Amino acid sequence: MQFKLQPGIIMSIKKHIIDTIDDEGKRVILTRKKWKEKSKIHPILTNNTFLRNLKQAIEAPEQVWEDKSNKKDKRCYYKKYSTDLYVKAVVLTVRNPYCIISAFASNKIKESIYPGFKRLR
Repeated sequence: MQFKLQPGIIMSIKKHIIDTIDDEGKRVILTRKKWKEKSKIHPILTNNTFLRNLKQAIEAPEQVWEDKSNKKDKRCYYKKYSTDLYVKAVVLTVRNPYCIISAFASNKIKESIYPGFKRLR
């Protein structure tokens, strides 16, 4: 079964929108439930090109940072998406598999401007 995301974009119905392995060998998923919830706030999540770049950001991030709201249990994965935008994926790391809990386009690596945040890789 398939459904339309936006005109011209079709995605098969499955349990996970993304199911991949990150650059450290950890399984990372974006559940259909979380995707539906977050795509209301971040409509770019309905764009297949963005979703492919999101998957690439998990598999081969340019930078990974501690998350502002929870340094211990969340990580922010970044990868350049266009000339002036990054894909940012916020990943909860306390479960196995890790879970993408938010994702959106960002014009900068925000954690780099806050004092006390570590770039992890």
